[in-house]
Amino acid sequence: MSIYKRPDGAGYWYEFVLKGKRFRGATGTDNPSEARQIEAQKRLEAAEAMRRDALGVKRLTLYVVAQMWLTETQKVLSDTRNNASRVRKLFGTELVWTKIKGHPDGGEWTPRENARYGLSKTMMVDELTQADLLSLKRERLTEGNSPSTINREMALVQSLLGFAEAMGVSMPARAIIWDAKRNRAASAKMPKTPPKTRWLTLAEEEKLLGYMRERVRPEDVAWIDALELSTLLLDTGARYSEIAGMRWDQVSLEGDVMIDLQRSKTRNRSWLKVTKRAAAILRRRKPATPGTYVFPAQVAVARGTMAYSREDEPRGHATKKIQQAIEDCGLNENAAKVGRVTPHTFRDTYASRLAQAGISLAEIANILGHSSTQMTEKYAHLCPDRAGEKAADVLDRLMHAE
Repeated sequence: MSIYKRPDGAGYWYEFVLKGKRFRGATGTDNPSEARQIEAQKRLEAAEAMRRDALGVKRLTLYVVAQMWLTETQKVLSDTRNNASRVRKLFGTELVWTKIKGHPDGGEWTPRENARYGLSKTMMVDELTQADLLSLKRERLTEGNSPSTINREMALVQSLLGFAEAMGVSMPARAIIWDAKRNRAASAKMPKTPPKTRWLTLAEEEKLLGYMRERVRPEDVAWIDALELSTLLLDTGARYSEIAGMRWDQVSLEGDVMIDLQRSKTRNRSWLKVTKRAAAILRRRKPATPGTYVFPAQVAVARGTMAYSREDEPRGHATKKIQQAIEDCGLNENAAKVGRVTPHTFRDTYASRLAQAGISLAEIANILGHSSTQMTEKYAHLCPDRAGEKAADVLDRLMHAE
């Protein structure tokens, strides 16, 4: 071991040579015992770095891996804005609207660092520990995130680690416990609970849409789009991203209005005839919206007033107005018992109504774009079961024949 003090400075320095390469640095301590321990640790780190280099193993921060992952997913996924938002949240960044005088759009969205809890952007992939993820889970619970939201964030970390491993990046020495039945306290993910299928009654739907109608102003597109997007979601059963990112070339306005739903999650597509009120919305929007998208991106032009952006971009994941209406209508007052209402509830509402009307699970799965009927089974209890009625009829006929 080699530690020394400079004549003109305080504190010990370390210096050693490993495979012909010299390493030197300050230990940051005036205690010789501590300095020797630091020098020994630096030797181990240098040896490990040389071993990785010899094997062609790279060492990157998790944040850099996340940016590389976003670049690659843009080539194969359509919902890239949502992925970018999830990555920002993971590392504690939040977009805030900044007004800029003279700006053509009135301002712009800028990132604000450390706006919420997040993983460190300087953390190397191989430095990630179970304790880091448990801290993340604990903070998200404090912020009020639901178990399913937390699990989606942990699934994002899993995806990033899988991507890093595929690129030959040095991985954590200890395997992460994601979801262990025998060690739930130490697992990164929350325990799975049976999903609550929450759907809107017709009265709840009218209350919600009526609330939105009352707030519509001709000069402000925010509530107009919230109302019409919600209506399309209720009448098509599409995922939010599928309607919010829909292009006009996916819509046929000739005769019966049809939409070509391109399923971002399951990578399939289906032509769907829309209801009369949805058709009326699409026909009205066609001349009223500029550019490629049915629901264009919005920008603030005055306090409380939104207009369509000059950039030809989709609305993206912007559910604040819709969720505000849901809360203001009191639809979540009994959320703990019957389930929470979110924009995704509109999809469950659509499917539940089909099931209650006697549409088979196979047909519902096809309409929703599910990759298998297993995903549709949560609506099975809503399907009318006429097997008992048919059995009684059979027995009555047999008895009558005798």
